[in-house]
Amino acid sequence: MSNRPPPPPPPGSQGRTSTPPVGFGPGSSPLAQVQARPLSRASTPGASAGAASARVTSPLARSAVSPGPYPAGIHQAAQHSPRPMASQVRPAPNLAQSPQPRQMPPQPPVAGQQFPPHPPQPGMQVPPPQMQGSPYPPQPGQQPGQQYLPQQYSTQQQGQQYPPQQLGQQYPPQQQGQQYPPQQQGQQYPPQQQGQQSLPQQFSPQAQEQHDQGDHAHHARRRLYPQQMAAAYSAPPPAAVPSAQPGQGGYIVPGATDGITQQMGNMSLGQETYMQPEQTEVLSGRPDLTDLDTAVPEVRLPPGTACVGASACDERVQRVTLGAIPRTDRLLRKTRLPLGLMITPMASEAPEARDIVRCRRCRSYLNPYVTFVDGGRRWLCNLCGLRNDVLLSMDYDKEANMQIDRWQRADLRSAVVEYVAPVEYMVRPPMAPSVVFVVDVSHAAVQSGAAAAASRAARDALQQMGDADGRAQVGVIAVDSSLHFFCIRAGAESQQLVVGDCDETEAWLPAPNDLLVNLRECYAEVDTVLENLPTSGRGGVGCVLGAAIRAAQKMLTTGGRIVTVVASPPTGTAARVDPAATELNSWYKTMAADFARAQIAVDTVFVGSHLGEASVACLARYTGGSVLQYSELVGPETGRAVAEIAHMVSVPVSMESVLRVRASRGLRVSSYYGSFFLRSMDLLALPAAPPAHSFAAEIAIDEPLPPVVFFQSALLHTTAQGERRIRVATLAVPTTDSPHTVFSAIDSRAVATLLAKKAADRVLTARVADAREALMHKTLEIFGAFKTECTKAASGAATQLQSPRSLRMLPLLTLATLRHPALRASSTERPGERTADIAHVLSLPPELLLATLVPRMFSLHDLPPEAGLPDPATGQVVLPPRRGLSAEELSPRGMFLIHGGSDVILWVGRDADRALVHSLLGTTEVRSGIIALPDLSQESGFELNKRVNNIMRQISAMCYQVWAPLIMVCPEDGAPHVRVKLAQRLVEDMDPGAPSYTQLLAQMRDKINRGNF
Repeated sequence: MSNRPPPPPPPGSQGRTSTPPVGFGPGSSPLAQVQARPLSRASTPGASAGAASARVTSPLARSAVSPGPYPAGIHQAAQHSPRPMASQVRPAPNLAQSPQPRQMPPQPPVAGQQFPPHPPQPGMQVPPPQMQGSPYPPQPGQQPGQQYLPQQYSTQQQGQQYPPQQLGQQYPPQQQGQQYPPQQQGQQYPPQQQGQQSLPQQFSPQAQEQHDQGDHAHHARRRLYPQQMAAAYSAPPPAAVPSAQPGQGGYIVPGATDGITQQMGNMSLGQETYMQPEQTEVLSGRPDLTDLDTAVPEVRLPPGTACVGASACDERVQRVTLGAIPRTDRLLRKTRLPLGLMITPMASEAPEARDIVRCRRCRSYLNPYVTFVDGGRRWLCNLCGLRNDVLLSMDYDKEANMQIDRWQRADLRSAVVEYVAPVEYMVRPPMAPSVVFVVDVSHAAVQSGAAAAASRAARDALQQMGDADGRAQVGVIAVDSSLHFFCIRAGAESQQLVVGDCDETEAWLPAPNDLLVNLRECYAEVDTVLENLPTSGRGGVGCVLGAAIRAAQKMLTTGGRIVTVVASPPTGTAARVDPAATELNSWYKTMAADFARAQIAVDTVFVGSHLGEASVACLARYTGGSVLQYSELVGPETGRAVAEIAHMVSVPVSMESVLRVRASRGLRVSSYYGSFFLRSMDLLALPAAPPAHSFAAEIAIDEPLPPVVFFQSALLHTTAQGERRIRVATLAVPTTDSPHTVFSAIDSRAVATLLAKKAADRVLTARVADAREALMHKTLEIFGAFKTECTKAASGAATQLQSPRSLRMLPLLTLATLRHPALRASSTERPGERTADIAHVLSLPPELLLATLVPRMFSLHDLPPEAGLPDPATGQVVLPPRRGLSAEELSPRGMFLIHGGSDVILWVGRDADRALVHSLLGTTEVRSGIIALPDLSQESGFELNKRVNNIMRQISAMCYQVWAPLIMVCPEDGAPHVRVKLAQRLVEDMDPGAPSYTQLLAQMRDKINRGNF
């Protein structure tokens, strides 16, 4: 690989930076370059006979090399070392102007060699001992040929001993088992290529340096020897010395590396050791559902990848399907695994960073994985490898007129940060939070209770909405066969204006200035309008929804949200929908594109069925909106709908947002899944970005990857407070050449989430049967590839299905996805009835989607003493242990709660203790049906009711309070439709549209043995 210096930035790139680059380009840097050729070591295993050339570039290189002749033997070897090609090294400085004899870096001692190589010369700097009492030079009795790991130190700071060991920690990490540095096939150890080090160096943030090996290459840290550390350290300039400086040190005490040396000797240097034999399991019997509650698999990075003290990326914000990415596309295709990224930008809070620092070439943001070079005056982009000048603001605060510690920056200490965007990131002032309610008041809507529920939900939402700055705006439109506008003025009675001639192409506003009003100024008047909304219509049979949303678009001149409640099929001309039609009305998709450009998001609520849901839902799918659907609003169902609609409207939402995903060179985003409008191949337009909305990106590999790759997502959005902010998340993932390593580092829950989103997306454009077949085929391919690449029975027939430990839950998750309402095989369901379920699968983050796929089942008759009560240490409610989702778990004397996120089932055995039933429900009578669990915590004798309510609140909080589920009571001898609902949630048992879990394993084994998939 060529070692040419990086090219100048492309034309116009400097104009995109806030500070013009200083000293960029060849000839502008005063760096001295010293070239040295390390000797070949015959005693080192794997070393080549010839010595490879190494290059060290540092402004202090000359002062760090002390004069003196080469020792005997070393000088002779240096003369016979092969000379590097001229294209592989940078031009050396004119030594005639600065006569400095070359000094070879000290080599580790070998048997029979004098140590140190020659006596210290006058003026030579001798590294001090590492600690008090450390002998230097080595004392008699030292093991012949014992090698010392190089210690990094500088004249001001002492680096960290490598490898850094904690109490009881071994190197390499035995749990991970990966050899580091990773080796490609045929690579020798230690590596002998130019600029490559034998062991990675873990430096303090003040002493990290990487050298480019090409125009766009990603760089490996060079091995630095003690005399070179002072020249290559990358601490900030003297004006910004970090506040905390490690102590001074020197050579290792003899014997300190014995354990490491033994471990290095026992480590397999020819292959990676991620995969251990015990990690291969045989799938049989019932699954252990407690695996779904374990922590997300940790992505293990090589030491020194991130800045010291930096936190990793929150898995709720960004997680990858593979914890070790195949280095080539060929290996990825061989494993058949999907490579994808799950992104939930607003899932958690993020620390606020100071000023924005970005790469000049790829425009990525400063993050914990960059490397400071050239004495800390430049930083190396970890995505594209460009050297960027360090801004003065990173070390000096102009406002406070004082030096600051750059290592305390939030973007160097946290992988998820948020910036306050300056005016350069705004094309207009931030928009005010505005919402227009479009409510169906036709005869069907009034009779079904949809109009009354929408009225209550809108009033509750406005009461819950935070309007601290008084900028929120509200408008109301009632729709039947006509449009009903409401002219609202503060302190005056509202006036209803009816427009009978409705045209979807050009809506007319009767009073443009008084239809969208300030919420704080007109709260009482708006509340009165919403209260009388169910009776404001004429009771017609039509619903000119298209004209209503076109009018709402005209009202929202600067963008906002439209909340539609539909209870009858849309009528009109262009926006008319025929419930019996199989094709979608393209008018709604065209309107969605117009809304996305105008920064308008649409939330749709359907009450009833056969309402043209598949066509109307396009408004939400392409604008970042939400979709809710209720079959009927009777009794407790009305309260549930009111609570969920009010939460959807009142939750803080990021508006006028754009999301961009960047990745290291060699990686490319091939497709996205979620609710968004694709503005370009790497830019998603999101008029609204709720906290519980997630996006999936499928990644393709275009060229061989470096040892570590990076993904960075950036969300530019406007908060409800009117601030323009940028949420940045950076994720680092190692790469590998071993299929064993790939299969041992899989996040099966992320893989199942990506496959479920792909299947749901396929339902929108193909048959449900095609989506189900594609999902099952992909699962079979993954396990077939594992058998071929990682088991002894690669070509023969296996009696049992083998799986890596990381994939043992994937068959169950695949089976649960096939039984989800969005993909369930049913001849009676119409495409429109799946609309809300498909929208949920596409937009929900992994933790919420898994809660709907695989419910939690608890036994209430034998709750542990701590279950349902707050944990004294954390304050969170302790959940009971999971039970298997099979009818075998149910007992006639028991009571079981099955919580599926959006729905809850209470199963009561025929012989259940009636006192226990009374303690939960307040009555001993058990009937089939839907109820709202009463809150009897303030009364005595209802301990079980208090604990179960606590459990349900805790699960609701874990699900972002998206749902307000009711309880469907299912007695053992209850109504048939209730027992059918229960059977659909017991995913381990056989269903009319899917096999049982054990049957699925047998089918997968047979098909993999025959290669029939």
